[in-house]
Amino acid sequence: MIYNDLIVLITTFYRIQIVFLNTVFHERITNFQEFFFIDDAWTIVFENFRIFAAPKTIREKMNLTDSTRKQLLRYALPSIVGMLIVGLQTIIDGLFVSRGVGALGLAAVNLSMPLISVMLSVAIMIISGGVVIAGIAQGNGDDERVRGYTTLTFVVLLTTILLLSALVAFNLKRLCYLLGCNDEVYPLVRQYLGIIGCGFVFYCIPNFTEAFTRLRGKPNWVFTSGVICCVVNVVLDYFFVLRFGWGVAGAAIATCLANTTAALVLLHNVRFGKLMGGKREVGKVFFNGSSEMLTSVSAAITTYIFNIVLMRDIGPKGVAALTIVCYFNFIVNMSIFGLSQALYPLMSYNLGAKDYQQIKSLLLNSILFGGCIGVGVYLVVLVFKNGIVGAFSEGDPELHELAMVATTYVTLHYLVSFVNIIGSSFHTAIERPIESVVIAVCRSIVFVLIPLFVLTPIIGQLGIWLSMPIAEVLTLFVSLPLMWWSMRRLKRMFS
Repeated sequence: MIYNDLIVLITTFYRIQIVFLNTVFHERITNFQEFFFIDDAWTIVFENFRIFAAPKTIREKMNLTDSTRKQLLRYALPSIVGMLIVGLQTIIDGLFVSRGVGALGLAAVNLSMPLISVMLSVAIMIISGGVVIAGIAQGNGDDERVRGYTTLTFVVLLTTILLLSALVAFNLKRLCYLLGCNDEVYPLVRQYLGIIGCGFVFYCIPNFTEAFTRLRGKPNWVFTSGVICCVVNVVLDYFFVLRFGWGVAGAAIATCLANTTAALVLLHNVRFGKLMGGKREVGKVFFNGSSEMLTSVSAAITTYIFNIVLMRDIGPKGVAALTIVCYFNFIVNMSIFGLSQALYPLMSYNLGAKDYQQIKSLLLNSILFGGCIGVGVYLVVLVFKNGIVGAFSEGDPELHELAMVATTYVTLHYLVSFVNIIGSSFHTAIERPIESVVIAVCRSIVFVLIPLFVLTPIIGQLGIWLSMPIAEVLTLFVSLPLMWWSMRRLKRMFS
């Protein structure tokens, strides 16, 4: 009975959302067949499992002769599947750590994540900014400049990451305690963070090769590299964590080696050229990608604050419970992030080509596609959460109970978070990073911290778990008006 009521509630929610989107974007969605992309989806799923020979023109390379929905699906499906494989890789990583080390191992991984996320956000900033300027150059038909900007992005990325790794290496102990660990967890945090942080170039390099492979119009290769990365990581995890007994250090080494393998698979698709651009272009790279960096940084800050609150109020098992929930979040966020990554080359091309109708259609379809992901994962978690949580908390009833409560409330934000994530990525793709930052900061910091510190003293632990859903709902009142305003601005600019 509860599930029937829930399905009715979700269906009603999406009917209301469709009416709103019809009003904002002046497009009609007449039935649920159109909503769920049934006409095109299966054809494109099968097409995406083939690696096509590159056509002659840029427009044909990017498959921009197809309908908007087919374009988005052709780019998004392999990207989302690739990101899901990354998510699966992370979950399997967690399973090996939970079996090989236990709750303290899960806590150590999650305590390390804020700093790793900050470092990754810097890499994503550079990569996203580079893809945007290269994509606009591609939309203008300037292939030499595309190659030059690719080289520029790689040089800036490598230099920045090596500097960050050096800073981590020289301040490792201080950083571990700053992240909130105690003496019990410190040795494990030091092992995990030391390997990932000092060898971060191997951890983040697939983000570069994946982004510029998509820009070339070959998203299928991203899927291929994701599969290889996942298989390599699982095999190495089995040997390093369980057979050799290296614990969290083994998990960190396995992740870095698997990511490097994925990057090597894609490297031949990345077209380098003579270094092009100066201070102005480097500034554009950082400026255009700054919203993506702040999105990740704000999420890292929130995770850090959650870890501090949980260590204070519950202890390491509270952090371990949050880690289990984060694995669910990772599936949703990686899927929608994959969808957002598909938007960058398509949006950037159409921005360069000044095609307002295509931009509008891409945004609308991406929001609807994101809705399918969010609701789908929420329903799967709702039905199977006991078994999934049990896989991580086997033999620890206290951890199981904590994780079950956390999962019940935290996962509610899947029903709306996709709108805010896509809204932020959309503004990055059209070179409006300030609006993107506003959305990211609202959903990840401002609207999370308010309920976290207001509700927790009143209703206890429940206030911690409800902070994320409340934040996403409040952010809708920011992201939707900003998208409407940006579309109006583009229409005036192109007319």
